[in-house]
Amino acid sequence: MSPSPSDVSVVTVNWNGKSHLQTLLGTLRTTGCGEIVVVDNGSSDGSQALVRKHFPAVQLIENKTNRGFAHPCNQAAERASRRYLAFINNDMKAHPDWLRKGLPLLGGRTVCAGSRILNWSGERIDFNGSSLQYLGYALQRDIGRLVEEVSRGGEILFPCGGAMLIDRKVFLEAGGFDPDYFALFEDVDLGWRLWVMGYRVAFAAESITYHRGHSTLETQSLPKVRYLMHRNALLTIVKNYDDRRFQKILPVAIRLAIKRAVHFSGVNPEAFYMWSAVEAKLNDGDSETCKRLLDSLNHLVALDDVLKQLPALLQKRKRVQERRQRRDERIFELFTDPFRLIVEDPDYALEEMRLLDGLDFPELGLDQHQKAAARLPEQLEARIKKLSQELSCSQWNGQHHLNRSPSRPEFSLRKLLGGLRDEGLGATWRRLKERVEDGL
Repeated sequence: MSPSPSDVSVVTVNWNGKSHLQTLLGTLRTTGCGEIVVVDNGSSDGSQALVRKHFPAVQLIENKTNRGFAHPCNQAAERASRRYLAFINNDMKAHPDWLRKGLPLLGGRTVCAGSRILNWSGERIDFNGSSLQYLGYALQRDIGRLVEEVSRGGEILFPCGGAMLIDRKVFLEAGGFDPDYFALFEDVDLGWRLWVMGYRVAFAAESITYHRGHSTLETQSLPKVRYLMHRNALLTIVKNYDDRRFQKILPVAIRLAIKRAVHFSGVNPEAFYMWSAVEAKLNDGDSETCKRLLDSLNHLVALDDVLKQLPALLQKRKRVQERRQRRDERIFELFTDPFRLIVEDPDYALEEMRLLDGLDFPELGLDQHQKAAARLPEQLEARIKKLSQELSCSQWNGQHHLNRSPSRPEFSLRKLLGGLRDEGLGATWRRLKERVEDGL
């Protein structure tokens, strides 16, 4: 017998979302779902009273504090009584056919389906399938595009936790959402884990919901959101890669987290006075420099947090890997864009290429990353000019201290750009840096 909406427990997590709940719960009534569970995270805006007064049939779970997204979803899953779970954000509304169009995709080893999420007016895409960068950074595909421009179905690596359906028994068996994530990327981790365990995740293009757009996340400070993003990306790759890839990719991830911290700090390690430009801007009260410097710390704090909890994290990893039923080669096909550049800076891209050269995973398609890095010619030209100035300055200083008359160094920007064309980005950049080091 095929499943029906009455077999579904719909779950939403709420934190001071009273202004959204009335709309959401009203649309959920039209879906024919079997029950609705609201988990409230200690709201102070009267959300609980609204649910009790206007939606008495809704099960209300009340937490005293904000427990994020992952843990409350697990609470609701334990309490739910129906065969399937459907998760939906509190700042959304559901199409009447949301569940009816999504349920037929569930069956056999396909135990989870991600719904299509549109903007509030239904004209543009918010979620149309998933994409994952190899360091654990996720993207919602086609975001912002007009609905008529896209058409996608089939299998995806992970659903969006904002609107998804899953077999309740499998959700609990898999461990649910990892509560350590608090929020962000817990759906990535769950989807990847399901594939590791031998299950499948589908994209339900006709299962439609509408999103106001990160209304809850926007109430959180940007540093906290970015910290969670960086930390949870690391947690995800530690848990889910197979042993061979884990041993090689984790050191790369750690090195690149430090590299990003240095990059966003504004410090120039190639200059003699590394901090001078940043210090001058801070002394002038440049707020943008201050924000970038503080943001650079997110990478280090996230890395420190992951390394601090590494023993417990490795135990989680062990439990995931003990249940492995599918090889990573098959799962990689679902990443769709594993070598997307997350920092569009030539120096960072070249450092990443150097580290990736040693991974020896042909199935990853490393040429994708090289092609992406090669799309930075304008930035590279600016970097070459800057380094040439550093070279001239350092050579002048050296000659000055030797009481020699400074002579103009033999340096040709045209020659270097020609080398870029003939030898490639990596070789040209390495040769230029060697030239600078020789000058020092």
